[in-house]
Order: sequence, then structure tokens, then C-alpha cells
Amino acid sequence: MTLHQYHSPNTDAHIQSIAVYHSQGRPQLPRLSIILCTYNRRNLVLSALSSLHRQTLPPHLYEVIVVDNGSNDGTIEAIQNYLQSLYDKCTPAEKRWQARCISEPQNGLAYARNTGLAHARGEIAVFMDDDSIADANLLESLLLAYHETNADAIGGRVDIRWEGDRPYWLSDELLDVLGYFSPFGFEQKRLPMPPGLAFSNCCFSVKIKSLRKVGLFSPYISKRLHSPTNLDVEELCQRLRQHDCQLWYEPQALVFHRAPIVRLQKAFFLGRAYWQGRAEILARYACQPRADAPAPSTTRQILLAAFMECLNILNMAYIQRPLIVLAHKPTSEYMMAAMERARAAGRLRQLIQALYHAPAEITLPSVLFVYPNKEEQPRVLDYLKDEVPLVTKKRAIPLNWLWRHRAYQQRSIGVVHIYQPGAFKRSWLARRRLLFSLWVARLLGITIVATDAGGWWHNFPGRRARKCLEIEHTLLSRSNAIQAFTRQPQDLYAEKELRQRTYGLSYPGSRGANPPLILQEQARKQLGLTEPNTFIYLCHTHLHTESEVLQLIQGFQEVQQEMANREPEPLQLHLLLAGPPVTKRFTRKLKRIAYVDEHIHVYPQAREADLPLYMGACNAVIFPHRANISVGNLHAAIQAASYDRLVIAPTLPRYQGMLPLHAGIYYQPESPSSLSEALQAATRRHYHPTTDELQSLDSVISWRRYAQELIDLYKKLIFH
Repeated sequence: MTLHQYHSPNTDAHIQSIAVYHSQGRPQLPRLSIILCTYNRRNLVLSALSSLHRQTLPPHLYEVIVVDNGSNDGTIEAIQNYLQSLYDKCTPAEKRWQARCISEPQNGLAYARNTGLAHARGEIAVFMDDDSIADANLLESLLLAYHETNADAIGGRVDIRWEGDRPYWLSDELLDVLGYFSPFGFEQKRLPMPPGLAFSNCCFSVKIKSLRKVGLFSPYISKRLHSPTNLDVEELCQRLRQHDCQLWYEPQALVFHRAPIVRLQKAFFLGRAYWQGRAEILARYACQPRADAPAPSTTRQILLAAFMECLNILNMAYIQRPLIVLAHKPTSEYMMAAMERARAAGRLRQLIQALYHAPAEITLPSVLFVYPNKEEQPRVLDYLKDEVPLVTKKRAIPLNWLWRHRAYQQRSIGVVHIYQPGAFKRSWLARRRLLFSLWVARLLGITIVATDAGGWWHNFPGRRARKCLEIEHTLLSRSNAIQAFTRQPQDLYAEKELRQRTYGLSYPGSRGANPPLILQEQARKQLGLTEPNTFIYLCHTHLHTESEVLQLIQGFQEVQQEMANREPEPLQLHLLLAGPPVTKRFTRKLKRIAYVDEHIHVYPQAREADLPLYMGACNAVIFPHRANISVGNLHAAIQAASYDRLVIAPTLPRYQGMLPLHAGIYYQPESPSSLSEALQAATRRHYHPTTDELQSLDSVISWRRYAQELIDLYKKLIFH
């Protein structure tokens, strides 16, 4: 490492030493990377390049990267010819000018600058406009300022190069529209930038390390072909201050910004003010949220903000403007008032645009999650809200959300996710409203996803269950995709149309989120089951029909009799039937059976809060379903496995392969003897979950995995 010292040819004062990295045997990396973006300005960018070539800073300390943003006027060829004319093989490497031209076809100043940063080799990025001319001491002054202040970003002074007569109405207050930047007037002293003041877009510099830390340039509020917004530098300064970066102003770093005749017109100033207003609204959506100017998020808020802008425009047009005329104010003040009206008109236009489409990241869909009217919302929402733009509703689908998230450029950007459609309110009016909203959603090109988590209505006869099945089938038929908890999505539905749209995902576990389990000895003591050598089965009777429970009792009694005949010391078997019954007749039958068989215990008043008691007492949980492909309550089965209990389940699509490998014992639902064999096999197995099974049942891990699988499903439906 060597220390280079050099003197400015324009002053006799000695420039302080500046450390420059130098490695023997390898080319020296530059300290500064000047990024010059251009679009169809061949002659102007050549003038800017010429001014950079005349810099007093030694050539090996900086590089010039010209980014052509899709020009079609021969800009790239002209730049290459200019650079080749400067190239001399006899010139030493340390005195050779480092300059190159690259291309960025995607139009937008932010894209061009970010591309230039990707190719930069220096420590500090210096940004200039292609219609600017750099003072000979620009880079030398910037490098010296960084050395003395250790700043993270430094902005230079911008003066105007007039290419026409200055209009009489153009006061000093309006010069910043032409790029003029001298915030401290005639003060030629280096000063820290005060809060709220941003660099000029024509000349500013940032350490690349700091820039990557706070994020690169946003394409939403930077200049594009048909959108000359210009707030990206202001927003960048805001992010730098939020990360405690030091911002300085260096008046010796000077550039001259051209002011051609075409810009010395009132129409240009009014147009700049209009797009400034539009950019202010765009910045509230596209950039980091600001407490002082939050983005209107709902239709009501947008309409209110638009109404206030209308009042502001009317006030300036019919009150402020006549007062300026009556008071004989200067023409410059009249011009400033006209620009303020144009700026308000721009804000109003962008607010109206927000009514047509909610600004959204095109890489992430916006999700409206609709779930039944329950006391607790689905747990997956806790993990989705941090990953995608999410709105949650109970039962209702807001039409304004559908309108704002309709298909954009023939591609869907919104997803309506209906969770457990069979559990929705079944009144005729509520059903009509829901179906109408779904019809509107499909008409607007919004993707509809339905989660079929099963339910009691798949298993019970009666009018109430038929209504649930009817609305569930209707909503599933209206969906673009069905998300079900199964390993066999192709076997879950009888209709081929539904099977083709079904995606199977794993059901998350609840280990760590369940209420604490009561110890087995204490739980059995509370239930009066204190006999030694006892094996207890548990059945949630509220999930099953009368015939299913009677079939379970028959199989249990067969196993009980067989175990009593085979064992020298018979294993005492008990069956707990817990849960509120569906009908009184069902309750009377069970009670009569319980009176006859002392090993069958009916608890019709069991509640959700009593679950740790019954789970603590039992060894296995039984789900005695019939051979109906759509039945099954996987939530109860996974909950039992999360309590480290064996699960005896039928080989139906909702159960097959969904349970941990060592926790599930399967039987053929159409065979009563298969159920008896499964009951008997449970007495010979002791479930000890493996490390992988514990991880798959962990509440936080499994629900986060499920949320990510949902996001992947959203993206697959929208972007493929």
C-alpha cells in the first residue's frame, strides 16, 4: 500500500494526502465510480464525458461508466468512437483513462443507475446527469471531502448554464426546477446537510457500501420514458438518514446544468410541478412508510384525500389567485401559485389512479383471506401477514378490494382465499352476497383459492349438514384452485373437475401450542380408572355418527374378549367416548351401552378445555369412519399425534400418509374386522416420536412451512 500526494493545478495550496489502495502486480482499483446515465442525448453525453476527461484527479483514481438506457440515436456508437479516440497504447496504465459504456434496455433512470452500480469497482459512486458539465475540480473536491469528513454521502453544488435569455418571471426561488442547487447561498463552506434537505439530482455521491445497506434506487418514483417523476434522490436521502448515515454538502464540487431554451417556458415549469405531485403520492405507496404522510389504503381514505385536494385546487384558483392579482404581486409569485395548482392536480390525478388499481408488488400477489365467523382466526394468518400484502375479512368479500386488485395487463395480481367454505353462514341472503362477490372476482380476473379442511357436515345426515355440503360444493366449484390437507388429492372428490384443481398440502402440527397435558396417572385418577395394566382408547363422539360409534363399540368388545382369552394376565381395555352428542337419541343409546359394559365410558358433557384430561388418560385415539372418501377431521388426528398419542385412522384421502410414520395405525373403513385388528395392534405399539417427527409437529415450524407453501401456491397460480 502506497500513499499518493498530488496538487491541484488551479491552486498553490497543498492538497492533503489521500490514501489510495495499490497492490503490486495487479491493476489498482479506482476510488470513485462516476455513473453517467443517458437516453437519446448523444451530443450532450459526449460533452459530459469531455468534461470528466479534463478532471484534475489522476485517472487511476476514478472510472467512468456510461449506461445507455435503450437509446436509438446512435449514442453507444458515438461514445465508443470517442473513447477509442482517447486510447493510446503508449500511455502508462496509471495515466490511462478508465471509461466504458454498458447498456440497460429496461427504460427508467433507476434501472440504469442500479445497472451502473452492479458494474462499479470503486468505493464511492458519483451520479451525474447527461446534460451536465463537470467542473475540472469536481472529483478532486469530492474525494478530499470524503477523506476529511468520513461522510457516507456528499452532494455538490449545481449552477445553471444558460442557453437562452432568462425570462423575466423566472425568480431565484424557481431555479431549482432547472437543477440549480446552492442551499446555503453564497456560503462557500463545507457543511453537513440539514434534516429535510436532499441532494440535487444532477450531482451527488454515495459510498457504495452505504447505498447497498439502505437499498438501491426505486423505479416507481424515478424518471421514465412517459413518467418524468423525480423523487428518487429525495427518497434515498431519507433512507440514508434513517440508517444514521452522514450527509454533507461540498460547494467546491461544482457542475453546470444546461438550461436550454425549450425549458425556459412556463409550460415546462408547470409540467414539472404536475409530475412532482404525482411522484409524492407514488412515494407513499412504493417507498418506506412515512408517519407524516401515510399512504391512503382504503377506498374511503383515497376518496377523502382526493376530496381535500379538490378543495385545495378550488381554494388556490378562486381565492388565492384573485388575491395575488388584486395585491399586484410580482409575476414570479403568480407563477409559483400556478405551479402549486399543477402540483395539487398531479396529486389528485395519482389518487384517482389509485382507485383503479392498488399499487402492488408484481412479484407478490395481494391476498384477501376470508374465513368463517369464528372466535379465533386461522393461525396461518400470523405467518402470512409478514410475507404478502394481506387483508382479512369474516365472511364478507369487499367489492372495492376486488375492483382495486383486478387483473393488471391481463395478469392477475390478487387472490381471494376462502378458508373452510362449508362453515360459512348459510342464510339465503348471505349466500347470495358471497356468490355474487365471487362472480365479480372471476369477472375481474382475480384468482380464487378455497381451503377444504373438512368438517362435521361430511359425516352427519340431516338438513343442516346438507346445507353445509351444498354451499361448500358451490364455493369449491367457483374456485380456481382447491387446497386440501391430503397426500391423495386425486382421490378426494368424486367429480373429476374438482380433482384436477386440488393441491394437497401437509396439515401443520400443534406441538407447543396445545394446552399442557395432564400426567397419565393423575388424569386416570380423575376419571376413576386406577386399575393396573390398563390400555385406554379415546373417541371424539361429536365427530362421528351413531352407526360409526356402534361399530367401534362392537369392534372394541371383540378385541376385549379376545385379549381376555389369550393373555395370562389380561390387559384391561377401556373406551372413552368424549364429546357432546348430536342428538338425544344418540346419547340414550350410548348411556344404555355404558350401563351394560363397565369398560365403556360416556362423557357427553366433555368440552374443549377438558382435552388435556382425556388425552392424558388415553393411549390411542380412534376415528371410526365409514368408507366415505370426503370424511375426516385431520385437525383432531394431528392434535392427538402432537400429544404423542397413537392415532387409529381409516385409509381415506384425508388421513392416508398425513400422520407421522410411527404414530398412525390404519384400517380399511369398509371392513369391521380391519378396525378390530387395528385396535389390537395399538396395544402392542408404544409411540415415541423421532426428531424429524417432533419437528414436523412443532407448531411454529409447521405453520411457517404451511404459510410458505401457500405463498408458493399463490405464485404458481398467478405467475405460471
